[in-house]
Amino acid sequence: MELEEMKLAWNDLSKKVEKQEILNQQIIEKMTKDQYQSNIKKIALPEYIGTIICYLGAAYLSVNVPKLDEPLIQFFGVISIALLLILPIISLQSVRAMRKINLSSHSYLEALQVFGKQKIRFQKLQKLNVSLGMFLMVIGVPVLMAIQDKSIEFSSLFWMLYFPLGIMFFLGFSYWVLKYYNRKLKATEKLLTEVNE
Repeated sequence: MELEEMKLAWNDLSKKVEKQEILNQQIIEKMTKDQYQSNIKKIALPEYIGTIICYLGAAYLSVNVPKLDEPLIQFFGVISIALLLILPIISLQSVRAMRKINLSSHSYLEALQVFGKQKIRFQKLQKLNVSLGMFLMVIGVPVLMAIQDKSIEFSSLFWMLYFPLGIMFFLGFSYWVLKYYNRKLKATEKLLTEVNE
């Protein structure tokens, strides 16, 4: 009788341990998904704020560019508006692709591979955005100066000091943002790698 009771107790204990392992795995998966989404949200929030700023800038230029007299400045204004509308689309599409990775529909190894591909794509698109942002700055400054009725030819202090400082600030800020994004992406990749081990 004791042997039979021991077998039953052993079976009960085995079932409880098995249920506990399944429960622990589910908790780990949920925590991983939550941390993954949290890291991606930390990247997405600045992109959403940048999108609002770009669209406000495009609206401002849309109202003021038709008032300009010089055709070249109007052309630069139209290109600036187009860039202000395109830049957020590129950013938001790359963030959306990162958010769409479904950790539960893939094995963690597959999720890590998909994440790696999206990470590389995201980084390339961010570098493209920095390049387009620099181009926007170069062609947008004459447009903004024309809107404010300031001459771009005779402002040597602007072109010798303020504009180069603005370029340096833009590049420094872009470098800082890309570095921040890369830190968040590495933390996310490390999270997925640790779960896979």
